[in-house]
Amino acid sequence: MIVQREEKKDNRGFSLVELIIVIAIMAILVAVLAPQFLKYVVGSRNSADVDNAKEITNAIAAYAADAASENHKITPGTYVINVPADGDTTGTKVTATGGGVDTDITAATSDAGIDLSSVRCKSRTAWTAYSITVEVNNKGEVTFSYAATGETTAGLFASKFSGKKS
Repeated sequence: MIVQREEKKDNRGFSLVELIIVIAIMAILVAVLAPQFLKYVVGSRNSADVDNAKEITNAIAAYAADAASENHKITPGTYVINVPADGDTTGTKVTATGGGVDTDITAATSDAGIDLSSVRCKSRTAWTAYSITVEVNNKGEVTFSYAATGETTAGLFASKFSGKKS
């Protein structure tokens, strides 16, 4: 004898109450997680700026330290690398004073594969633009100092290079 089962044909989907509960849970999750996500985005932008500045300074220091090549000499003087805000079309500018030649810095960075014209400040909250001051003495020794425009905390950008936590 074959027994047939009766299939239940009561397939009406979700009730309105169930749907509202799911939407409410999702809204709560978004409200809790969104600030944390934004905090990570801001931190990422700030880290990108610090990493870019470190990469630029490392390239210049390596270029200047290459004493084996006469072509890698950086003329003594003071150089300022101004990195504009993201979206600024003026581009990164290198200015030289005290006998410096701005093309020395451009050569040092391009030798390391860095195109200064495409470097932009990514941060929008901690600072809006930054600059790196490079001082080269007559012995070829290079020192760096850092500054940022529009900082929410004075000296925050420069403190990132000393390993201080903010």
